[in-house]
Amino acid sequence: MVNCRVMSSPLLTAKPSVLRCSRCGRFVDWADARLQLVCGCRAHVELPPVTVRPCEDADRQAVLDLFERDFGSTRVGAFETEHALADVPALVATVKDGLLAGALAYRIDGETLQMLALATDPMWQRSGVGGHLVARAEVLAGEAGCRRAVLATSNDNLPALYFYQRQHYRVASVAIGSLVARAAGRPGFAGIHVRDEIRLEKDL
Repeated sequence: MVNCRVMSSPLLTAKPSVLRCSRCGRFVDWADARLQLVCGCRAHVELPPVTVRPCEDADRQAVLDLFERDFGSTRVGAFETEHALADVPALVATVKDGLLAGALAYRIDGETLQMLALATDPMWQRSGVGGHLVARAEVLAGEAGCRRAVLATSNDNLPALYFYQRQHYRVASVAIGSLVARAAGRPGFAGIHVRDEIRLEKDL
């Protein structure tokens, strides 16, 4: 299975995201990627110790560059609002020598953690970075008194649906046809037409 660098919003990308093939290691564009059934024999990246911490001022530009590369923008549409990722808190995951391996942007709205964007550097796909980031975000949310975590994605984003359901998120609602106009015919993952917004949630 090709694992996705973009596991959450934005719902629509301005340019194809680059993914890394789990078999040959080459990069592929979002619309050209494909899923396949595999057993536990597929290659797994050996991950050095991961440190997840709040994004600091010194990290901000590198984090925004990571989101820009993945999403084609540092502004995302989620939860009926456009969010500037430069203006919301984020978590960063680093590996050896402080190398940035991934980032997660979020906001807290009352008792709800909204995960706005999750990106993993392609060199660290299939290595657990996304899971570390989500787990840490859930801990922070619990400490802040949140009762649930939510995210929004699009119907074509099969890697995100795979990833989050393995993290025990469930589909909470589907806005049928809500993305058709905004997609403007642009292809989604594996060439799937972008049509519907899917929201997933998890009780904390």
